[in-house]
Amino acid sequence: MNKVLKWSLIVLGSLIVLLVAAAVIVPIVFKDDIKRLAQKEIDKSVNAEVVFEGFDLTLFRNFPNVTVQVGNLGVMNREPFAGEMLFATEELEVEVNLKDILFGDQLRLKGISLINPVINVKVLKDGRANYDIAVPSADTTTTEESGDFSFGIDHWEIVNGDITYDDASLPFKMAMIGLNHDGSGDFDQDEFDLKTHTVVDSLDVIYDGTAYMSEKKLTLDAIISIAEQYSKYTFKENSAKINDFAMSFDGWFKMNESDYQMDITFKSPDNSFKSLLSIIPGMYTQDFKDIETSGDLAFNGAVKGTYSEKQMPAFNVNLLVKDAMFKYPQLPTAINNINVDLLIDNKDGVIDNTVIDLKKMHLDFGKNPVDAKALITKMYPTNLDAEVKAKLNLAELTSMFPLEGLEMKGAYALDLKAKGVYDSLKKTIPAIEAAMSLNNGYVKSKEFPLPMQDLHFTSTIKNSTGRMAETFINVNDLSMVVDNEKFAADLALQNLDDYTWDLKAKGGIDLEKITKIFPVDGMRFAGKVNADIVTKGKYSDLQAERYEKLPTSGKATLTAFKYTAKDLPYEVNLKTASMVFDPKKITLERLQGTVGHSDINVSGSLMNYLGYVLGKDGSIKGNVNFASNYLDLNQFMTDDGTTSTDTASYGVIEIPKNIDFALNTNIKKTQLMDYTITDATGDIIVRDGIANLSGLHFTMLGGAFVVNGAYNTQDIKHPKYDFGLKIDKLSIREAANKSSLVASYAPIAGLVSGNFSTDFRISGELLNSMMPNLSTVNGAGNVKIAQASLKDSKLISGVTSLTSLKDADQVTLKDVMMATSISNGRLSVKPFDVKFGEYKTTVTGSTGLDKSVDYNLKMDVPAGKLGTEYNALIAKYTGGKTDPNKNIPLTVTIGGKYDAPKINVDMAEQKAQAQEAITNAAKEEGQKQLEKAVKGTEAEKYVKDILGTSKKDSTVATTTDTAKTKAPSATDEVQKKLEEDAKKKIQNLLKKKNQ
Repeated sequence: MNKVLKWSLIVLGSLIVLLVAAAVIVPIVFKDDIKRLAQKEIDKSVNAEVVFEGFDLTLFRNFPNVTVQVGNLGVMNREPFAGEMLFATEELEVEVNLKDILFGDQLRLKGISLINPVINVKVLKDGRANYDIAVPSADTTTTEESGDFSFGIDHWEIVNGDITYDDASLPFKMAMIGLNHDGSGDFDQDEFDLKTHTVVDSLDVIYDGTAYMSEKKLTLDAIISIAEQYSKYTFKENSAKINDFAMSFDGWFKMNESDYQMDITFKSPDNSFKSLLSIIPGMYTQDFKDIETSGDLAFNGAVKGTYSEKQMPAFNVNLLVKDAMFKYPQLPTAINNINVDLLIDNKDGVIDNTVIDLKKMHLDFGKNPVDAKALITKMYPTNLDAEVKAKLNLAELTSMFPLEGLEMKGAYALDLKAKGVYDSLKKTIPAIEAAMSLNNGYVKSKEFPLPMQDLHFTSTIKNSTGRMAETFINVNDLSMVVDNEKFAADLALQNLDDYTWDLKAKGGIDLEKITKIFPVDGMRFAGKVNADIVTKGKYSDLQAERYEKLPTSGKATLTAFKYTAKDLPYEVNLKTASMVFDPKKITLERLQGTVGHSDINVSGSLMNYLGYVLGKDGSIKGNVNFASNYLDLNQFMTDDGTTSTDTASYGVIEIPKNIDFALNTNIKKTQLMDYTITDATGDIIVRDGIANLSGLHFTMLGGAFVVNGAYNTQDIKHPKYDFGLKIDKLSIREAANKSSLVASYAPIAGLVSGNFSTDFRISGELLNSMMPNLSTVNGAGNVKIAQASLKDSKLISGVTSLTSLKDADQVTLKDVMMATSISNGRLSVKPFDVKFGEYKTTVTGSTGLDKSVDYNLKMDVPAGKLGTEYNALIAKYTGGKTDPNKNIPLTVTIGGKYDAPKINVDMAEQKAQAQEAITNAAKEEGQKQLEKAVKGTEAEKYVKDILGTSKKDSTVATTTDTAKTKAPSATDEVQKKLEEDAKKKIQNLLKKKNQ
């Protein structure tokens, strides 16, 4: 009994050890196989690049659960989202109960964790989404049968995640930074509670370009009952907090196949005015907790009905603030008597029927009250009734708001009333009466200590009928002084259907000082503008070019101008610019400066400048003289502004569509990619996105160029060119080394020494690298070579090796005129003469983009120069010996690829000679055999008569008949023998030829 127990314990212990060993060894041994299998299944089912580095499978971390860990997991999209990250996580961990895997009919996940994930969801305007990465099943007819298998999950969590949802089809964007979320729910049940806890450190919500939330903190705790096969969600216990503003929800939300149904109410359980302040942009700072506040708050609303593509639910929002105030702890003055009564109501889900009723808004900035009310009873056409009154002492604002580094003074007043209908189709606006003024204004910021002072203006807007043509806007006595420089202006603008203006402006402005007071994001200006301009007129006269009705006069100068921008890879510096204005044009008396590496000197005139500035007619016209000592076009092409010889880094130079210029150019040196162009002169007409070149002369690669034609960027994705080129004395080798066009279509040119001239027409498309798209090239023209030579080529060595012409190791070209054309990816040349050594050779054929060559070389060579082997080949075809002094017509074919040519001798002429010899030999032998066969017979004299008589002689037929009558057996026998012998001889000759 003891032995049995002992052995039982040993066996049991061994089994336990075996199971433990298996638990340790199996995941290690099969880990790589499981990883490969997972990658294989992913590749089959996912249309995206899925990568992961770490992969771990263990039973011991959370025994008896199987734990799978995947490290550095990423999902990268393909077209049309190529290169964009959809999902990435530092670690993905999944726990599965081992018992469920081995014995259960339910797969219950114990937990899923995402550590530091980044999720980027993007939807294009056409509805295509980057999360749609599943590969469609090949079998679309098979439906899955429901079985007993079920699914459940105990817990999931996201730790420190960043999630972005960007939907251009709405347009809506939401970004959550620092998301921490956990939840649980038994999805195996027909009805269960989903419990979640969510914290977002920074939440941004943007709709149609307007930011409704920016960098807000979100906390959400919810228990939601899920039923009806996951389609109905009922709010049980929940609370949401945005910054300090809390809300709770009641009701339900149901997802149907084609719409959503809902009945949801929401309210703020906290009636503190301070909580409302926390969601106002800019208010939630580190000092916010110390702000003194008082006042009552009521906030509630509801959404009820159906949402679909054609229907909206009814909704309402109520906000009531009563007797509130707030005061920053370090500032002496409070903002008091804050009262707001706002209702947003829609009873039927029709957006146009939404009512926005701001019944009251009042607040006191110290002793300065602000009052407003507005009622909008219809969205479109918009029915508006609004009033705003305000009087502000700007100096007191700094005692109420923390405006660090900004000092303001002045008395500002606004009184506005607007009532009526805005209808863009009927061109009506509400009747408006508004007055605005600023006196003794002063603005100073810490970024720029020089203040803008003595700032004042008065402005009125009046429209009593609602017709846009009867709108009157006046800005009177606008004046300011910056660093002792005064600027003053007056503007009268009326008739918004046909802008009618009267503007006077005089004074100096320091652009750097202005932009430091009013900074422009991403841009910096410097320089001084002095202007004295008077202009008046109507836009209809401007459109009709009735310049005599647009009295404009004055002068403006710009000195020491500098412009930089974060998205501009170069700096613009203008030393001086002087302009004189009249109704028709601006005369550029002088404009000198630099743009990046390039210097410019411009003079001329600009027309339609008013239309261009007003933006109604986008084209500005001009006749301009443009000169430069050095023009670096590469800076206008590359993304980073650096010059690079890698053509892949260049981009297309776009011709603006709103410029209509005639440029007379004189440029000493131009850099374009890795080309250096010198002494460029000529006319360039820029219009509608096309640059037309007329008689443009320049020198490049040692050759002289004249270009006429067009460069077209109207379709910037497919820029086109169509040029006539006249080139004189350009290096053939340089052209091949610097031009992809020459190198691709005439690769042998890289080995040729000498110059060429051409008169060529060429057209096609350009790539983004500004290089020709070779498959689209079409062209034709003549190429003239005065003197050139070629040696050390596979083509030459192949010809000399095959023909044994050892003295033909160099090709020379002298006074050669080649007629060439490019079409369908091939360069073709018509016959032209060169010399292989001393042997005149006629060349014709073509070269393809695929490097294929197809050429014929026709030569007349003395037979004695060809060598015994080649002469034997000739003799085999001709049937006799070759006279060594006789010229043999020799045709060489070149096929295959340029860098691996296949060179052969074309024996077509020799074959023809051999065939003629065979025929003559057969006839001669047949005649001898016939004479021998009839010798001594009665038919002898008749045969001689036949052989000596012309075939055209009418007696031949009679004589032949007589011969057959006299000696029929003899003639038949001879004929048969002649046929047999002739066949044998021909067969033997052909056999020798083929050998």
